[in-house]
Amino acid sequence: MFIVPLTSMPSLEEIGKTDTLAAKNEESEGSFGDILKQKIQNVKDLEMQSLQSAYDLSTGASSDIETAMLDSAKASTAIEMTVQLTTRAVNAYKEIMSMQV
Repeated sequence: MFIVPLTSMPSLEEIGKTDTLAAKNEESEGSFGDILKQKIQNVKDLEMQSLQSAYDLSTGASSDIETAMLDSAKASTAIEMTVQLTTRAVNAYKEIMSMQV
């Protein structure tokens, strides 16, 4: 039977360095509003790509039905997730506002 040797624990200095790197990465990503705008733009792009694929398929410019169906499924899933997240955020806001302090 093989016994796995114990490894040494990292020093506190190394842990502090990783925390500062994580903080720098969080600051460089931008604010919540910027990230939210970017993600909503991604959903819009998926929807436009789906519409373009469906249009190309209907006009005969493309005969690739698989790509059109995949684009449609991606857009549908992204929109459904966005609606669910919005609903949950609004419900959480209402719940917080109804709390008595």
